[in-house]
Amino acid sequence: MSASNNTGEGMSRHICPISELSFEITDTERELYGMFDLPVSDMHPFLRFVMRFAHGNNWSLYWTTEMRTGKKILTCYDPKEFPKIVEHGYWMSNEFDAREYGRAFDFSRPFFEQYFEMVAEIPRPNVTILNCENVEYANHVFWSKNCYLCFICFHCENVLYSFRARKCRESMYLFNCRESELCFQCANCINCFDVHYAEFCSDCRGCRFLSNCIDCSECYQCTNLKHKQYCIQNVQYTKDEYGARMSAIDLSSFAVFQKEWSAWQSFLATQPIQAERNINCEDCTGTLLTNCRSCRNCSNLSNAENSVNSYGNNQSETCDASAEGSQQGVMAVGFLDSQRVAFTMIAEHCYDILYSQHMFQSHDCFGCFGLKKASWCILNKEYEPAEYEDMKKGIVSHMKKTGEWGKYFPPRYSPFAWDDTNAAAVLISSFDDYEDVAARLGLRSAPRTDAMERSDAVSAQALPDRPDDFSENDIHTVWVCSTSGRPYKITKQELALYRRFRAPLPRAHWRTVFEHFYPQMYPMPHEAVCGACGKHIYSYIRPEKTTRILLCDACFEGERA
Repeated sequence: MSASNNTGEGMSRHICPISELSFEITDTERELYGMFDLPVSDMHPFLRFVMRFAHGNNWSLYWTTEMRTGKKILTCYDPKEFPKIVEHGYWMSNEFDAREYGRAFDFSRPFFEQYFEMVAEIPRPNVTILNCENVEYANHVFWSKNCYLCFICFHCENVLYSFRARKCRESMYLFNCRESELCFQCANCINCFDVHYAEFCSDCRGCRFLSNCIDCSECYQCTNLKHKQYCIQNVQYTKDEYGARMSAIDLSSFAVFQKEWSAWQSFLATQPIQAERNINCEDCTGTLLTNCRSCRNCSNLSNAENSVNSYGNNQSETCDASAEGSQQGVMAVGFLDSQRVAFTMIAEHCYDILYSQHMFQSHDCFGCFGLKKASWCILNKEYEPAEYEDMKKGIVSHMKKTGEWGKYFPPRYSPFAWDDTNAAAVLISSFDDYEDVAARLGLRSAPRTDAMERSDAVSAQALPDRPDDFSENDIHTVWVCSTSGRPYKITKQELALYRRFRAPLPRAHWRTVFEHFYPQMYPMPHEAVCGACGKHIYSYIRPEKTTRILLCDACFEGERA
């Protein structure tokens, strides 16, 4: 049982029984859950994110055999556990109708048990790649061309090894970047050109090693600058002085890069952090919010309103979800252009959906999976509208008695090991004892299969210092990540970009690069105190994990001015 005490009108604090962290529940949250007659969870919001994200795999890909044609295809599901795999194009076509797997609800048995028995019988789509050309080894990529090992990317071209990129071109190792070109190893950057090793930057050009800068060009190892040019470690130089210093630094050399990276980290350690980074927001708490109003405990939102405990939302309102263009969602992820959706994973152009997964252009469905243009369905079986409403009321009452109502899909039913899901990023960045927390939540775990020894593999330490010295014959060589032991290759398309970028060859597997350089891949809003004014704030970095001074937006802008 959680403990609580009132801290003000319409607000109470609770202790999570799993993490033992304190958190707030507000009237806004109660009203939102009340729309669906749902109780507010006693679980800390971070763990609610974990429960949602534990059901989606954005990293691992496997070779399998398509069950209809026998064709060899890639899938995000382990074929040893999920042999019923079909190509996504067929799965989304009119030829496939998951209502054929519908069944009657048995009021003598728990809901989740029946739901996942049905789900186990339904073929799954291998990956989701729509309206793309020459996009390989990828998942959840849309309207893109010539992309490789990309995940959740939209309208991209010639982009490699990237996650949550939108409208980007000729780039590698992007995380949560938009409208950028010729960028390399950048996170949370917008409208940047020829920028490498950067985070939280916008409208920057021709820069290397940059953090939290706006409208800067030809700057090197700089942070917290605005409208600057020819700066090195925040010191102003003339154009000629800057050019002379840069010409002496060859970042295509791995040895030089290591030295410069160390200098960059040492400089960063002396600089304050803009902990909240909320822009043009009204009555909001959280981090990385832009053009938001009345949002509580949220992160990485834009143009959102009246939401709580949400991440990654855009053009959404009244949500406790990860949503885009949607309204009234509770414990939903992949909530796109939809309304009134609760405890659901992936709902596109839907409304009035409860406890379902992978729903498209459907409405009034409860406990369904993989339906398209469907309505009045329970466990994928179609009913008359009046009968559907009666059945739904009965199932809600039944779930209240079994203790399932208001609980998310149990993680034991997830098709993925937790460290292959986005849940891993939240757990690892938020908890020191993340493996113990994962065990207490009941998350599935499995040994890695991508770190197996290969007799033909060569240590990454044997790579040449510069990409220009890489032989074309080495394209077929399997290298071993010096950190994780994972095997990897360097493709022709990748090599061309390393040479163009004058960047060193990677000594690490692409997943290791993300894990090492982007520890805050899913930044949660951690409670903190401003190091200047002492005000209670939120920080996208755990306060105990940095020695840098955390500043609220007002104090930071005063210092930067």
